[in-house]
Amino acid sequence: MLRGIYHVTFQSSLATMGEGIVVFDACGVHGANDTHVFRGLQAGGGDTVLLTVEIRHMQGEKYPSFGPLQAINLDVEVTENRVDGFRALGTIREAKGIRLNVVGRKLGELAE
Repeated sequence: MLRGIYHVTFQSSLATMGEGIVVFDACGVHGANDTHVFRGLQAGGGDTVLLTVEIRHMQGEKYPSFGPLQAINLDVEVTENRVDGFRALGTIREAKGIRLNVVGRKLGELAE
């Protein structure tokens, strides 16, 4: 499982979608940037980490990949988990043909 505070970048097979700050803890995935909120769940065990994340538009400019949608849902699997960050690959449920790459750079640990 991922645990800590990360800067994440979402990149589709078409272009970079966006970025934000995300907290991973035992309860799930929580984060935001100035226009979108990220929230979801972690599942799996051992070396397998699966993330189900909703990205919801809140204000300002939408990510171009959203089109008319207010939210998209991501299904991604962590393919590389290092001390300083992670990489994950997956899809957008609302656009199955688009492959997604998520890169996370660890910023810090959570309070104990």
